[in-house]
Amino acid sequence: MGYGTEMKIAVVAVALNEERFIKPWLQHIPDWVDTKCVLVTEKPWFGDQNIFRDKTYEVAEEAGAMVVKRDWASEHEQRNFGQDLFGDYDWIIILDPDEFLDNNNWYQLRKFIESEPQNDAFVVDHQLTYWKDGYVADPPRDYQQLILVRPGIRFVDKRVVNSSYGIAPVFIHHFSWARTDIEVWEKISHYAHANDFDTDKWYTEVWKKWEPGMKDVHPTSPDTLHNLIPAKLPPELESLNLWPTT
Repeated sequence: MGYGTEMKIAVVAVALNEERFIKPWLQHIPDWVDTKCVLVTEKPWFGDQNIFRDKTYEVAEEAGAMVVKRDWASEHEQRNFGQDLFGDYDWIIILDPDEFLDNNNWYQLRKFIESEPQNDAFVVDHQLTYWKDGYVADPPRDYQQLILVRPGIRFVDKRVVNSSYGIAPVFIHHFSWARTDIEVWEKISHYAHANDFDTDKWYTEVWKKWEPGMKDVHPTSPDTLHNLIPAKLPPELESLNLWPTT
């Protein structure tokens, strides 16, 4: 099947405080994806509103994306809004601004879509999770993030949908913790797990004191970041300058 003609594909991201990642994220999406859509929340669901700052909307709009900014009551309502925008499309790729595919994985995802898979929702095989300014979790996280859905599928909680899952033969590069101090503080203050752990203690005792060799550092599931080793990115991702600078 052809792309942009017989088959229509969108990529949809939900975003909050992703102004550093959003431009390279948009740049790395291949031309066979018909529409790049970014859904920007007007305010955080958790944490101190006074420290909230976000230029994601402006950066994404300037980069040519389809951008919607509004106040959704929850993450799954925000994601369902994106589903409704593309009801006449064949597939929606779910990929947030700190999640990247290298060239080979984009190629594999395209081949997989062309094979006309029978499930209505697919997760990745695994993900590489990055930390600070040049480290990656070892071994890779076996967390299978949702990446591909049919438009009629509904989100019921965060990134969980009302469908059984297949596995797409791809993995993602997740820069969730490849952030500056202020970016991490805003992340843990405002994201969906903000009430699940002592943010002040984790930030001061783990994040700020981290040095190579420290283990089990994830704030809510420590052993998912059991060991961190120096990372080597694929050249196409290295060229996007995704590592934080202080």
